[in-house]
Amino acid sequence: MSLFDLRGQTALVTGARKGIGFAMASTLAECGADIIAVSSNQGADDELAARVKGFGRSFSHYTIDLRVREETKQLVAELGNRQIDILINNAGIANRAEVLDHTDEQWDEILEIDLSAPFILSRDIAKGMAARQYGKIIFTASMWTFLGGKNVISYTAAKSALGGLVRGLSNELLPLGIRVNGIAPGFIETDINNRVRQDKARFEFLTSRIPIGRWGKPEDLSGTTLFLASKASDYVSGVVIPVDGGYLAN
Repeated sequence: MSLFDLRGQTALVTGARKGIGFAMASTLAECGADIIAVSSNQGADDELAARVKGFGRSFSHYTIDLRVREETKQLVAELGNRQIDILINNAGIANRAEVLDHTDEQWDEILEIDLSAPFILSRDIAKGMAARQYGKIIFTASMWTFLGGKNVISYTAAKSALGGLVRGLSNELLPLGIRVNGIAPGFIETDINNRVRQDKARFEFLTSRIPIGRWGKPEDLSGTTLFLASKASDYVSGVVIPVDGGYLAN
């Protein structure tokens, strides 16, 4: 079990207040990591804070809107030289629109939070990791990293680019002791999928295509997150691991 022991390490998780980010941060805290939570509405005394402290770990938070480039840079400045051993770029949004109706504003907004902000945080936080010759960077990618999707063109473009970012960062950072990987969730019961889940016909059709027979829950990402954040994955870098109930293989 020492392979999965995160005691003495600090993890920064974006989009940590709920959903997948909440599950990721909770798992890391349970296995010993102190947590820095980043969200546009993260609170000091919310459910995540209580859970992390319940595991005996320290909790701190930053309320930052990663859609705004200046706020992302502000976060980097406020972090200063604070030691971060694990960076999880999880925050993301999706705007559903047919491509002919997809606006420039929707495109810019999604690429900023889903691609540019993760790059900026990875680049700048990796400097401290490189100085210590150790770090883990994990991106929440998507099935649309591998597939085309429908009515989510900017989201698909951003998540596809994350796959390239994982590979490119790994090539440059691995010699500096930093492993870079991604997780590609399938259909997960989170707020980002509420619109689809409320469409009964669409929901049933998609569920029928998932070999495991159900949508995933945020906690289904926990094991892969822990693996990639821990010493157990020290020989793994540059890959995006699907956690999708077998969807991509179907």
